[in-house]
Amino acid sequence: MEPRSEYQRTASQSTVGYSPLPEPSRIETTFPHQYQLHSSCCNRDMRNQPQANGLGAAALIFLSGGMNIAWSIGFDSLEDELVICMHLRLAWFFGAILGALFGALLGNRFTYKLLMQLCCLLVVIGGIILTASHLDVQSMLAARYLNGLANGLALPSTLAMAGELAVCYKRGNITSATEQMSCTLGIFMQIVISVSWSTEYELSVDQFQGILCAIYGSIAWCLAMLFSIESPVLLLAKDEQELAIDALIRLQYPRAVTTETNEQLTEHSSYIGHNHSLSTTKAWCQALPALLRLCLLRALYALSTSMLIVLTLTMTSTSVYGISSGPYVLFGLLRLAGSCSGAFVQDTLGRKLTQLIGFMVCSGTSIGIASRFSGVDFVRTADSRMAVWLLLLFQFFAGLSFAPSPVYLSEAFPLAVKRICIAIAYVMELAVQIAVFTLDLSLHTASIYFFGLGTFLLLGFAFSHWYLPETKFLTLRQAQQKFRDFS
Repeated sequence: MEPRSEYQRTASQSTVGYSPLPEPSRIETTFPHQYQLHSSCCNRDMRNQPQANGLGAAALIFLSGGMNIAWSIGFDSLEDELVICMHLRLAWFFGAILGALFGALLGNRFTYKLLMQLCCLLVVIGGIILTASHLDVQSMLAARYLNGLANGLALPSTLAMAGELAVCYKRGNITSATEQMSCTLGIFMQIVISVSWSTEYELSVDQFQGILCAIYGSIAWCLAMLFSIESPVLLLAKDEQELAIDALIRLQYPRAVTTETNEQLTEHSSYIGHNHSLSTTKAWCQALPALLRLCLLRALYALSTSMLIVLTLTMTSTSVYGISSGPYVLFGLLRLAGSCSGAFVQDTLGRKLTQLIGFMVCSGTSIGIASRFSGVDFVRTADSRMAVWLLLLFQFFAGLSFAPSPVYLSEAFPLAVKRICIAIAYVMELAVQIAVFTLDLSLHTASIYFFGLGTFLLLGFAFSHWYLPETKFLTLRQAQQKFRDFS
């Protein structure tokens, strides 16, 4: 083992300039010790497990956020219908927008550990308020706002951190699982709870959701205390080389200074050197093409999980299957299965393939759903049944197609504006969710909605094919350069 001073000298030399960008085909040469681990998946996953552990607190925060999203778009208990007003449904989204704006501004001023502890505290307080209240609108509003604020605060820094903590051949899996899979799991849990809850229980659905959120927040706080690791990229940018080396050691198991540690330190230093050479104006010019593309992607993501889709599921399912909870559970389960499948193949099949397959199938099923409702005043049972199954199929492939979106957000932007750009894309997604609430909720509107969604997804397929790059196995520096223009 080489002494630490040797690594400090290497880091000091690498910060002066940066090496030429290696070709993607030469990544195995650049990271030889990492790619030797491919012979044993178990050893490789165990070695990089601390990188996922460092994001565990955020994953639980997003899980609680998924439950609140599901509640807001219509998966709530029937007994609470009397008190659900538009503001109450939109409260979580408003809170998340405020949180994202604060997160973009404050993300670099607080350590990631402190920021996660604050978010966990907000989740716990929101959960306690929700548990203590019953059919009290003001308390429910406060709880939804607090949980949304926590999720908005956490997301920009977490996605930025995910790209900086994870090794290049695990970045896709870790980032997608942290955001998309966790949020979708929360949506699925809320669906199951809402459709299986009985009015005979002492607690309401909302109170039980509050208990779960308080538990998630408490566990997340413990995970933040034990496993949160500061970004070695930001530590190097602050010229804290010893702390950066220590962070790299803690991101591997077993903890030791190895040749791989030096290689990662050199690559991070090159990434910083490349970004420090960009002025603020040039950084925004390079970020703009990626920002436009990913805002469109997240807007489509919001349209695939909106209140109008839940309303369509409710109306068609009720007309065919009555009060059966089966279609609702399948709805959530298939979306979760799609998100899980997409997350775990990000670093094998890649980002683009899963997205293109998902967009193509979602476009076809969306137009198929719209055709069931068009030009008729009364929807036949056979058409409703077909619409239900097409909608279930749509959810699986929607989960698959949007699994790469957090990965792209984590790697597309220059370092100086990364958190701000992630926050802008997230705010765009939330704004689209809010806009859907202003639509007239009817089957005629649903027909137009699904025709429009199918068309946009078809355009999204062509757009992704031509303008979204494949970033599998690329370092952050390489991925950033792939996004710098529209070519």
